[in-house]
Amino acid sequence: MMTFIYVFIAILFLLVCAGLLVVWFCMRAAKKVLHPISKRKPLDIWPDKVGLPYENVTFKTEDNIQLKGWFIASAEKSSKTIILMHGWGMNRGDIFKNTYFLRDLGFNLFYFDFRALGESGGKTSSIGYLELKDIKAAIEFLKETRPQFCEKIGLYGLSMGGMVAICETANNPEIACVVAEASYYSFRRVVSRWAWVHHHIPYFPLLPIVLHYIRKNLGVNPERYSPKYNIPKIAPRPVFLIHGRYDNLVPAAQAKLLYKKAQAPKDIWLVPGAKHNKCAEVGGFEYKQKLADFYRKNL
Repeated sequence: MMTFIYVFIAILFLLVCAGLLVVWFCMRAAKKVLHPISKRKPLDIWPDKVGLPYENVTFKTEDNIQLKGWFIASAEKSSKTIILMHGWGMNRGDIFKNTYFLRDLGFNLFYFDFRALGESGGKTSSIGYLELKDIKAAIEFLKETRPQFCEKIGLYGLSMGGMVAICETANNPEIACVVAEASYYSFRRVVSRWAWVHHHIPYFPLLPIVLHYIRKNLGVNPERYSPKYNIPKIAPRPVFLIHGRYDNLVPAAQAKLLYKKAQAPKDIWLVPGAKHNKCAEVGGFEYKQKLADFYRKNL
């Protein structure tokens, strides 16, 4: 009888330890998402390297996070500005190299680093929810300091930036049009996919713990701000979805679901052979042509 009790206690102890280990592992994974210290990489390109004059700008969000960016005026005076937003683990230089050609088409360009990334302040990233404060601050900064340049505003967002672009456009009637590239469909799905691709964490039973920790840390359920709930609100303003057909992080099926949710006018381009964040690289000239045509027509 005593032997049975000892064995039972030992098994119970091992189960408790295993449970604590699982919780610790999940919290560690959640912290990597919310506090991407290792993802804050330095910029490796500036506009003057490609012969473009620019202004370094600094502004603050409503929660007092300092953000840094570039304002690049069009060669000819223009009242149309495109605000361009990078993805998680990236900085403004990563999208600059594939989009600065838009300046020669008569658009002012405004790039900035999201909080906790690039040169901006802050330590917490949220894959979209907190970053909505960043785009609002960017728009307010433009309107206050350069009103003559932003009579018409268009948005471009890559990955996490695509989510932010969709949600801001949906809730801000001042935005004329939006391009969302490699945007996710829902917060829950993208975290689940990220956890599996990078850490092989299965959804059940571990991901609910990760998602719970993220909700508790942010003080809000970021799933409510998912593009799937916001993209139907954009109409009658045009939305253009770009997605890699072989996106390994956000499957192309999610782009198709977003497209179905969107109301006309809308368009979608699934880039053959492109993985996550590789549409510009794979699309080449056609990528630039489609971006140019969209903004020329709608902005």
